[in-house]
Amino acid sequence: MCRINLLLMVLASSPAMGAERAVWQIGKSDRSYSEFANAGNGEAYATQFGPRPIAFEVGQSDVVRAIVPPARIQSMTARSTPFYARRDGRLCRLVEVSLTLTTPASEVLLQAEAAGQKIEVPIKQMPPFGSISREIGVPDLPDPVDVKIIATVGAEKKTTTVRVMPERKWRIFVAPSSHTDIGYTHLPAECAERHNKNIDVAMDLFRRFPDFRWNLEVAWQAENYVNSRSGERLADFYRFTREGKLGVQALYCNVLTGLCSAEAACRLTSFAHKLHREHGVPYRSAMISDVPTQEASMPTILSEAGIRYFSSGANPVRARTFRRMQLLQAPCWWEGPDGSRVLMMRMFGYGEASGLDKSVDKAKEDVVTRLQDYKERGYPYDAVFLHGTYLDNELLDARLAEVVKEWNDRYEFPKVVLSLNAEFGEYLERRYGDKLPVLRGSGGTYWEDGAGSTARETALCRNAQEAVAGGEKLLALAGRIGRAEQYRPDEIYQVWRNCTLYNEHTWGAHCSIDQPESELTKAVWKVKAQYAIDAAEGAKALLDKGARALASLVRTDGPALVVFNPMSWPRTDILRVNLPEGMGVAEPDVQSYASPDGTIMLVKDVPACGYRVLKLAPQANQVQPKPAEGTVIESRFYRVQFDPAGGISSIHDKELDRELVDAKAPHRLNEYLYVAGGNGSRLVCQEEPTDDMPVPKLRISVPEKATLHRAQLPGLGEMMRVETAGTMAPKITSRIIVWDAVKRIDIVNHLTKTLTYDKEGVYFAFPFEPKEPTIRYEAPAAIVNANRDMLPGACLDWFTVQHFVEVEGRDVAIAWATPDAPLVCFQDVNRGKWQTKLPMTNGHLYAYLMNNYWFTNYAAGQGGDHTFRFALTSRSKADNVASARFGWAVSNPLIGVAVKPNPQGPSPENATSLVSIAEPNVIIIGAKQADEGSALVVRLWELSGQPTTAHLRLDRRIPASKAEACNLVEERQRPLEIRDGEVAVPIRGYGLATVRVE
Repeated sequence: MCRINLLLMVLASSPAMGAERAVWQIGKSDRSYSEFANAGNGEAYATQFGPRPIAFEVGQSDVVRAIVPPARIQSMTARSTPFYARRDGRLCRLVEVSLTLTTPASEVLLQAEAAGQKIEVPIKQMPPFGSISREIGVPDLPDPVDVKIIATVGAEKKTTTVRVMPERKWRIFVAPSSHTDIGYTHLPAECAERHNKNIDVAMDLFRRFPDFRWNLEVAWQAENYVNSRSGERLADFYRFTREGKLGVQALYCNVLTGLCSAEAACRLTSFAHKLHREHGVPYRSAMISDVPTQEASMPTILSEAGIRYFSSGANPVRARTFRRMQLLQAPCWWEGPDGSRVLMMRMFGYGEASGLDKSVDKAKEDVVTRLQDYKERGYPYDAVFLHGTYLDNELLDARLAEVVKEWNDRYEFPKVVLSLNAEFGEYLERRYGDKLPVLRGSGGTYWEDGAGSTARETALCRNAQEAVAGGEKLLALAGRIGRAEQYRPDEIYQVWRNCTLYNEHTWGAHCSIDQPESELTKAVWKVKAQYAIDAAEGAKALLDKGARALASLVRTDGPALVVFNPMSWPRTDILRVNLPEGMGVAEPDVQSYASPDGTIMLVKDVPACGYRVLKLAPQANQVQPKPAEGTVIESRFYRVQFDPAGGISSIHDKELDRELVDAKAPHRLNEYLYVAGGNGSRLVCQEEPTDDMPVPKLRISVPEKATLHRAQLPGLGEMMRVETAGTMAPKITSRIIVWDAVKRIDIVNHLTKTLTYDKEGVYFAFPFEPKEPTIRYEAPAAIVNANRDMLPGACLDWFTVQHFVEVEGRDVAIAWATPDAPLVCFQDVNRGKWQTKLPMTNGHLYAYLMNNYWFTNYAAGQGGDHTFRFALTSRSKADNVASARFGWAVSNPLIGVAVKPNPQGPSPENATSLVSIAEPNVIIIGAKQADEGSALVVRLWELSGQPTTAHLRLDRRIPASKAEACNLVEERQRPLEIRDGEVAVPIRGYGLATVRVE
């Protein structure tokens, strides 16, 4: 008998197989034939395993027999866990014990001693690698208790003690869903069908697992499903929603809220509510996933739409939200500007339960870590929320239901509650509603900057939102006085839908930046761009149809121009219109001139939401611009000075005797800025930005010379045409007009842009003079004070503006309107600072027209012809109402319709208001035909922050026998008083009010 030394390859042998089958390998120092024969392929493992020697005896029969030393406990740990289970019918707290043995053992005995009780857990089925982990149930006590753990292996015992602290009986509410990224991973139609398949799978799981739940993250998923399924599948869809197994969330899509107009925001839940109204689909909560922040008005919009609960699954990419907002004290009441609230769950991601479909053991560590984090932050509640389970258009795995069932069979707590999105909010409100913190303010618009990667289409959609609201309003009014057949709800819905889908957060394919010419990139962008194109064409058609429908009702004795004012206050304003060939306006108070945009004229005293009729005659009162010399244009309100490069060096307000332009600013007003560079810096970061990322090295270039063409517009004002060029812009033509009858400066910039994929930013500068100003801007149905109303962690490097920005100084306030370009930087251009504070030291605004700083999703570059319009006015002090009216008027110009003689028209020829508001601080932002019946629905917004009873005045030809207050989705709430053709409408400060009149 010979004795040789070998190394143990694995600390293992299955006890059932005996020690003789230990895995081993022969030592390199021994080369006898019998050892090699019995070692097999062991030579290949010679240097890979631990150093513990064991002896093998090789007899004459060459049978190898391992002599394995007795197993010993190499290490032992015990930890308290947040888990509870039932043992022998009693609720126990679980302590996890982990052992590592030197060699396999056939049996291990674990014992726990706590509060006078002894618990034994014998382990006979040993894992093959000598490491074991077991949960021991100990008494559930209200006070801390020390638990003694004893492990026995053969003759050896090892002891440790763990302190078990009282633990909450947690509930983990999981709202399963798959994130909707329309076109990011697949073509949009394929994305839609993937979500359709998820609904099919979910409905199959409902039959097998009664506790399974599935959420449709957005109502777009539901719309696709009901339009693509029929018969039993469609019946099941409605049945499971009514049974509370399938949840349809209220928002139509994961929208970039800053891009929505006020009325577009009010329509975001309309399809989900239609399912509720027509099919009984529950309507309680809303989700936004991926998009890191929303505007301040979202609580108002959701609450006014009848939504109580809102969850936000935020993505930190290119957003500093998480480092600063600290979950926004979530859950919390998020309060809108008018004081209305939604219960908000704000989470660190949109696939928080990702991995729950793998196994219970894989999910455990994530749960332990997550709950510990909540406890360390002082989280006071006994339930937490996980927003979503699957990422971008991922498919539902049936194992999700199986793993959750296995979890809940194993553990009593934490209980995993597969839930509809609203259920966590309902649970929390019942238990803690009056204890939840209240949050108020704007998160800013981190991801809206990507809209600047496609400036032309963004302008199309932005203007379409104004036009569709105006067209719908005119059609609804026409319907009440004789042209109801012109109002087609489906046609109007499609325009709003296209606007919303353009404002949806998915701009393009995942490879849009690094593969801008790929087939997927081009195909997805073609679909996205078409939303804006179709929205613009459809909105223009509706506006034309509405104006013509009303104009056809107006009594005229000869050819005339019917001028409509879509706003709810009287206006003296500029009209741009294409007149019939050879015709002009024959009114003594109207002057007009021909321009590239058609005939431009000043029309005085057009009634609120009404019209004025102007007589037409062959070439009447048409003036021609008169060329003039000089670098100054002037009206009775302003004197505007230009520099040789074409920028505006001075604007002097004659009424205030006040300079409006900062002479010390680095750039002139309306100066084109091209900002090159930034690649590899934090300006173009691909994750949550931090201060240690490289600072961008930017190169800013401006035009060096320009050609100026001054023209006088007799009876109207003066105009300067500026022709210049800049980096990546071989042709820039600007028209700046000052008006004699309207205190306003209009600026129209036509820009030909050269395509490049190099990193770039494009701006026009507006350096206003006020020092240390207060800056307010209009968000969707909100006026936000950028000095005061931004939440910690909000986006401060750029802002997304609706109709106006107001720059308030000590003795002046400047209102600035930007109808085409939504993005604006305050103080400076975007330098990738990712600012956490924004001291307002100057009044400089930078219209942030274009950029390609994203690494995915948005466009890699853009070129071609673009038009960007701006306007400004000034007064002695800040005034929300005046600034809002100014901005809305710029985006909603007067509308002219030339008509033939119509002596039998039922509407009077004199100027007429169809609907108006008596109180100046309240405006009409929308009007439509009711979803049910033919009633007129009118939407109001209060601008000054003052609770008001507004008086809605209706023309005598509009029936008004009954009026009711409604919410945004037209659920009737209470009757309203009608007296002398006026409806009294209570409205909160900064609030919305919807009125149904029939």
